[in-house]
Amino acid sequence: MRLLAGLTMTAVLAAGLLAAPPAVAAEAVKFAADSGDTCRRGVAEGTLERYDGPVIRPVVNVEGLLSDEALPTICFPDDLHSTVTISGYRGADLVDSETYKADDEQVKFAFQLSNGLLSIDRAVVQVCRHSNSPMGISYCGKAQEYKIP
Repeated sequence: MRLLAGLTMTAVLAAGLLAAPPAVAAEAVKFAADSGDTCRRGVAEGTLERYDGPVIRPVVNVEGLLSDEALPTICFPDDLHSTVTISGYRGADLVDSETYKADDEQVKFAFQLSNGLLSIDRAVVQVCRHSNSPMGISYCGKAQEYKIP
């Protein structure tokens, strides 16, 4: 009897999962941010794409490229590296954040913003430049905000 009840419950659960709507991907949102200097020494660009579903936790897939002095320029090289920080928010609450670094190169990145429970309704992207020596300067470009549909 117990076995029959367990099999019945498993069948009902499986049928419910099969009948649930599949995870849905929203349209990808393109992003771009730079370090704010006239030489555009640090530049990040890519896409943000939200996935929601009853079985899959809500996530924002992030794919992009961070360039640090990798683009042709008339400016002299400096002893700084670039970072990009991408933060996902629900309202005013920070849900998740990731940071990537590039030093005189281009770095591809791909990751998911998620805390497993809350969906993200906006993302903030900011590129900063930092000294490679302990004593040095740091500065950031304007933070760019993107609504996640």
